[in-house]
Amino acid sequence: MTDRQAAGDIRSPQHFSWRFVQAIIITTFLLGILACRNSETREETTPAPGSVSTDASEVVSRYLAQERKPDSAVRMRVKIIDSGTAAVTGAPSDVELALYSKRTGDGGRLMFVQFVSPPQERDRDSLVTISQRDEVEGIRYVQSNDSFLTTKGVTSEDALFGMTIQEIADGQPEKYDFALAGEQSVGNRPVYKIDGKLKAGAESKFPRLVLLIAKDNYAAVGAEFYDNHNQVARRVTVEEIKQVEGQWTRMRWTLDNAARGKRLEFQTIEARYQNVNDSIFTREHLKKVATK
Repeated sequence: MTDRQAAGDIRSPQHFSWRFVQAIIITTFLLGILACRNSETREETTPAPGSVSTDASEVVSRYLAQERKPDSAVRMRVKIIDSGTAAVTGAPSDVELALYSKRTGDGGRLMFVQFVSPPQERDRDSLVTISQRDEVEGIRYVQSNDSFLTTKGVTSEDALFGMTIQEIADGQPEKYDFALAGEQSVGNRPVYKIDGKLKAGAESKFPRLVLLIAKDNYAAVGAEFYDNHNQVARRVTVEEIKQVEGQWTRMRWTLDNAARGKRLEFQTIEARYQNVNDSIFTREHLKKVATK
């Protein structure tokens, strides 16, 4: 079995001691892989659904408790839909990703994004490190000159079809001060709407973040990322969420990127919440799986 096959197949127990996934987040995701820093906070219990007060800090606290997932490995399918002039020449319309996530002992987080198919997208494979202080570093391997390309900070959109590292890291809601903006329904699901303003000194491409939090399980079922003109730059909509190995997991969701003229449709194929081997989060591994 090749190194790439070992990394791409999350069902191969001989290559992983499993304990993971969080999607995506992306899809991670992307809003939601949602990073709390201290593993000991996993001991907090989520209060019974329906008992929450109408205080924004209480809603956010229960949301964060729900998002404190163990290490994970998620495999997902992404359909990329271009609308108009923002199309990227040669970009595939469908890709499969494997997203690995692991928390570090100092309260940080490691993520490895691997393009399983098509094979020509391997050069997008990325290693992302988020420190306890929310410092972000993204690394990709450049095969043409045998070097590593490093991006620091959360505002670069080079990570995945116009997405920032912040979005891949679940929006990093801990960077915002939230206020309760009301209650509404998404489909038949009652939700809290909380409006976040970026904290002073925090780095983000989005000065405002609005979250829709389900009342029954405190999972995020929607999010809006606003630009400097207070216009919606990204919109995340969760169509299906269910429990996998005791963890609420997004199964189908979309990301609308109006500025880039793109819509990303995500579907979770498989999610595992088990330990992920430390060797996955190394430059050596990144080079192996990204090499054609």
